[in-house]
Amino acid sequence: MVASNVEKEFDTQLNDFTKANVMIVGGTGVGKSSLVNCIFGKEVAKVGSGKPQTKGINIFDNKGSPVVIFDTEGYEIFDGEINNSNFKTVVLAEVNRRSKLDLKDQIHLFWYCLSVGNHRITEYDLENIKALKRLGVDLAIVLTKCDTEEIDDNDEGVTSKVFKEILSKEGVDLNNIFETIADGDENLEIDKLIEWSVDRLTDDDLRAAFVGAQKKSLTLKNREANKIINLASIAAAGAAGLNPLPLADSFVLVPIQTGLAIKLASIYGFTSLGEKVMDLLKAQVVSLIGKQIATSLTKFIPVIGQLINAGVAGSLTLAIGHGLRTIYTIAYTEYLETGKEPDWAYLFNGINLDALFSEAMKNKEE
Repeated sequence: MVASNVEKEFDTQLNDFTKANVMIVGGTGVGKSSLVNCIFGKEVAKVGSGKPQTKGINIFDNKGSPVVIFDTEGYEIFDGEINNSNFKTVVLAEVNRRSKLDLKDQIHLFWYCLSVGNHRITEYDLENIKALKRLGVDLAIVLTKCDTEEIDDNDEGVTSKVFKEILSKEGVDLNNIFETIADGDENLEIDKLIEWSVDRLTDDDLRAAFVGAQKKSLTLKNREANKIINLASIAAAGAAGLNPLPLADSFVLVPIQTGLAIKLASIYGFTSLGEKVMDLLKAQVVSLIGKQIATSLTKFIPVIGQLINAGVAGSLTLAIGHGLRTIYTIAYTEYLETGKEPDWAYLFNGINLDALFSEAMKNKEE
């Protein structure tokens, strides 16, 4: 009974997870694709996979990816002449239209790319930036191709410094400008851009989606995972707090614990690896929540009695979360190093739920 509920809940929540919408603006050749590939991986916005939303906007929305990329041209070049009329009449209208929709359909992050390799900021770029700011957009200015510029005696990029002076005069906060190199091991301030973006996402699900999509920081993934685990533990405690549950009714915690498993999988990027990987993961999650939990609770009857109170529900969910985080961290690290898909059965066999539950209960008491 519980196992079938877990499986059904897993499928429902997997098909309904939130995605972060990121609009990246900039002229052709400024390095938008390299930036996306560096932060999210090459599969997110691979050539040929974008779908035109309207003139000047291509959408990259791959199944399983926690992020949707809106690739937008800041201006077009016709017969050698620059023109940003489409941006003003179409793109800005689309941004404004989406701002009135439900949160999931809005644009959540805006990155405006300027290539220092071009050695100048066009008047059209400045117009576009001002127009976006008038719409209330919290905009990150991403200076790309910073490896192509000269470095002065203070170890600062000469062109980047000039760009920042110009943008500052136009009212752009210097804290919202990031120097980046998308190729190679030295990426300058890409980590700061990621942190800036995470801070702008106040919705928990959107933040988790973005953190899951980015591939630059395992520390950031672990930090977000801990937040999600603690929130799930609090939710589980709340579900059992008012009316302690008989052991047989522990299935009411299934949506919370299954949602936790999926959110953590998304944070570590596994939802984007395809149906095969997720089907194999589902089998292990069903076993963990549907079978192993019942076994663990039975072992602890002398301690907890026949009822699941707030402390037990919260501790059990905390134990599941920490076990899953450990599994996902190992699998993620191995995947980055080898490209090998996770062996979920092997990893889940290594989890000692009894020990994690016992530790969580002890910490609650303290």
